[in-house]
Amino acid sequence: MNSLENLQTLNSAESANEILCAALDLGEHILRNGGEIHRVEDTIERVCNHFGAAHVEVFAIPTLIISSVRLKNGDFSHQIRRIKDTGNNLSLLEDLNSISRRLCAGEIKLSEVRPEILAAKGKKVYPKWVLALANMFAAGGFAVFFGGTLIDGLVAAVIGILMMAFSYLLPKYINKMISILVSATFGGLLAVFSSKLGLCESLDMVMIGTVMLLIPGVAISNAIRDMLGGEAISGALELLQALLLALMIAAGYAIALLLV
Repeated sequence: MNSLENLQTLNSAESANEILCAALDLGEHILRNGGEIHRVEDTIERVCNHFGAAHVEVFAIPTLIISSVRLKNGDFSHQIRRIKDTGNNLSLLEDLNSISRRLCAGEIKLSEVRPEILAAKGKKVYPKWVLALANMFAAGGFAVFFGGTLIDGLVAAVIGILMMAFSYLLPKYINKMISILVSATFGGLLAVFSSKLGLCESLDMVMIGTVMLLIPGVAISNAIRDMLGGEAISGALELLQALLLALMIAAGYAIALLLV
């Protein structure tokens, strides 16, 4: 966007609302897909500053973004975004970062931000069979890595594929904690039954291999990075959320052992 277009944007009556709305669209989707709190706040500030903001305030936690912007011509806007679900999609996260950089470089217009985000969300990076292979190799590889035999690795690999298929059967509206608990219980039951039927040599190694598919490693890493970066409140909340997910995983496998 050239300087003339910038001046036209600043002179429009709804410029503050439009600028902050586009910035929050980017920040919201970055947060939903595994981005750090610092990255979310930095993206919103950079977009607003690029379009002539005189003052920008952003406060983000894992479930909420509050932001306000005041332009040099006096226009002011204050908006809130509630984040109800989060996940990890590093490919989409990379696309969102690319959109924000292109916007600040003037390669796309403010009105093109939302269509660009929708196009990035609609892009399918990996087919399901590739995800199934990834789950298979991850579960089997971790089972062997931690001391299991090749048979343990093969059993864990099969269970990994079944856990992925089971996750697609769960309703999308289920709470994330409950979804993790049910998936962990399902994976634990398959591991226990495999041991009872004599299909594996070490139940512990099979369970370790499958449990690695559910560990919230990215969430824990982001929490530590945020806390080290000075975002103590958001980092602590992210860490608490990750620990609760880990507790649900442990509870799911414990339920499986108690049931059988």
